[in-house]
Amino acid sequence: GICLGMQLLFEESHEYGVHKGLGLVKGIIASIDEDLEAAGIEGLKVPHIGWNALSFTANEPLFKYIKEGDCVYYVHSFYGKDCDESTIASSEYGIKITGAVRNGKVYGTQFHPEKSGEVGLNILRAFLEV
Repeated sequence: GICLGMQLLFEESHEYGVHKGLGLVKGIIASIDEDLEAAGIEGLKVPHIGWNALSFTANEPLFKYIKEGDCVYYVHSFYGKDCDESTIASSEYGIKITGAVRNGKVYGTQFHPEKSGEVGLNILRAFLEV
């Protein structure tokens, strides 16, 4: 799943109410704005739109053609939270933003690989090989 597709994989979303997800990834979808405010972070715009570096939290075949620190394109106001066991990459935007998750053969990216230039194309190429 990509962006909203990734968010649908989670157990629950808090986007405009509380809604049940598919439950394929443990965790919730939370508001970036609310979590930035709770952390006392000011000045970052939501929706989060732009390029951010990826940090890998696991050695994954999805990232075999890219390197840590490569940038990907995000556009979102909500993100995966409480999902450390499934998180395979993250980015910083005042708070740790879940960038990609995996549970078995189920993968999701919050960022848009299709809008992330050569890096995104290499992620999609690796996905096809998985």
